[in-house]
Amino acid sequence: MTRKLSTGIWFIFFGVIALLHNFDVINFNFWAILPYWPLLLIALGANLIFQHKKNGALILGIINIVLCLYLTYIGITSTKHLNITENITQSITTTTSTDTTGALHSINTPYNTTIESVNLTLNLGALAVTIDSTSSPELLHADVNNNNIGLKITRSEDEKEPNIEVNSVIKHESAKSSRATFVLNTNPIWDLTLNMGAVSFRANLQNHKFSKLEINAGATSSKLTLGMPSIEESNIEINTAASSFKIDIPKDAACRVEMTTLLSSSKLDGFIKKDGYYETPNYNSAEKKYNINLDGAANSLKISRY
Repeated sequence: MTRKLSTGIWFIFFGVIALLHNFDVINFNFWAILPYWPLLLIALGANLIFQHKKNGALILGIINIVLCLYLTYIGITSTKHLNITENITQSITTTTSTDTTGALHSINTPYNTTIESVNLTLNLGALAVTIDSTSSPELLHADVNNNNIGLKITRSEDEKEPNIEVNSVIKHESAKSSRATFVLNTNPIWDLTLNMGAVSFRANLQNHKFSKLEINAGATSSKLTLGMPSIEESNIEINTAASSFKIDIPKDAACRVEMTTLLSSSKLDGFIKKDGYYETPNYNSAEKKYNINLDGAANSLKISRY
C-alpha cells in the first residue's frame, strides 16, 4: 500500500507539472531537475524503510511531498541545463533565435534512386511534430502551420547515404502551439534522431523502413504507429522524463522492450516478462524485429497490438 502511495504522489506531481507547463500556467525547466534524479532513489529507499512501520504511510507521504515541492522550486526558478544535453540545447538555442536567414515555412530535399539510407536529425525545440504515413515524392517534405516559425535544412553531398539536419527558427515570440508536419520517402532506410522540448509527437511509420528512431525530449505526449518490421533490426530509443508513450504494432510483429526508468508504468499487450525485459513469444525465431528501450523517469509506456 505504501509503495502505491509513493508512486501515486510522483505520478500526480509530474502530471500536474506537465499539464500546467503545457497550458502556459508555469514555465517549468524539466532539464534542470534531471541532475536531481538521486532524489528518486531517496524516495525509494524511504519506502523500503518505512513501508512496514507504524504510521509509515503518513511519513512517506510527507517525505515524497517535500521532495516534489523542492523539485517544483528548482524547475520553476532554474535556468541551467544538463551537461549531457548541452549539445542538443545549444543546437536548439542557436536555431531558435530571431535570425531567420534561410528559414522557410515549407522545405523539400530532392530524392533520387541512388539513395539507400538517410541520417535525419530534427532539432525542433518546443514544436509539436507529426510524421505522416504517406510517401513523399521528394526525399523529405516539411511544413509548419504558422508564420511565427521557420525551418532550416542542411544536407550532405553523399548520394547514397546523405546526412540531413533540420532546425527550427523562431521568427516571433508568439511561436507557441506551432506544429511541423514531415513526409518522408518510403524507399530508403531511415536513421532518425529527434531532439525536442515539451511537445506532442505523432508518427505513423507503417510504410517506412528505419534502422533507428531516437527520441530525446522533455515532457512529451507521443503516439507511434508501426508496421511489420522491414529490416533485420529496427531500434527505438526513447529518452524522456514525465512522458506518455503509446505504440501500436501489428499483432505478429516480433518485439523486445527494455525499460531503465524510475517510477514508471507500462502496459504491454502480448509481451512476456523475462529477466529485465519484455518480449513477444516469437522474438527469438523472427528474422525481423523491433527493439525498444525506454530510459528516464516517471514515464508511461503502453504498447497495443492490432
